[in-house]
Amino acid sequence: MRLFGMRFALCGPRRAEDLALILQKQGAIPLFRPTVQTVLAEPQLLEAQLRKFAQEGADWAIFTTGVGLEELHKQAEALGLWEAVYAQLKRSKIALRGYKAEQALKRHGLEALVEDEDGTVEGLIEALQAHPFAGQRVFLQLYGQPAPRLVRFLREQGAQLEELLPYRHVCAPEADLTRLLEEILTHQVDAVVFTSVPQVGYLLEHARRRGRMEVLKEAFEEVRALAIGRVTAKPLQEAGIRVWHPQTERIGALVTEFAALEGIGDARTKQRL
Repeated sequence: MRLFGMRFALCGPRRAEDLALILQKQGAIPLFRPTVQTVLAEPQLLEAQLRKFAQEGADWAIFTTGVGLEELHKQAEALGLWEAVYAQLKRSKIALRGYKAEQALKRHGLEALVEDEDGTVEGLIEALQAHPFAGQRVFLQLYGQPAPRLVRFLREQGAQLEELLPYRHVCAPEADLTRLLEEILTHQVDAVVFTSVPQVGYLLEHARRRGRMEVLKEAFEEVRALAIGRVTAKPLQEAGIRVWHPQTERIGALVTEFAALEGIGDARTKQRL
């Protein structure tokens, strides 16, 4: 158990229990320290949008997260609309952003015409540029926060846009952010795990507001910052924080690849001793 005794702060509410279980199998101590909360959309608004899509469909359906598609599926099932929604999706051209959205589509037997190459909104926009959108009806599932660049691109191309936000991200209570920040600064945790960009943003913004950004950067020279993938790692890198992420964007890969690195580090230390 290469991570034996290491304390990992987990910043995301989603799949935290799965991640904690994998860490425990490696001998680590998971600590639940969410920096973000997920709030579901108003049921009446989501129902109205789903009923409209079930009846009218769209030329394009664009999905930006796997969890967003799964939430739409869950809500459509509860309303007795999934069969009609699914039929409309089969008729639509589908575009997606990210590995998780791709996996969610496959689980439902759907295929994308357009995919990004790097998991980013910018990558999705680049991939969409080869297709005409003038007068096209576009059903756009957003991912917890507005995506102004993607929305602006589609509108500038003449798309008739229906924006759907099945959930949104909000900041965790300030007391929770303060506790995590102090644990990092005092090295009470050995690693901090980020699985989405908002998790990073809320912690860094909290540190900036409290004038602790520079000492946070210093603390992350000892405390390891771990990201689920390169998209999540980017804002940490831009802030000057050293961050590691696995080659494959999965929580299992994050733990096993990091454990392997820690094992190599331990072996080198023993050789020097």
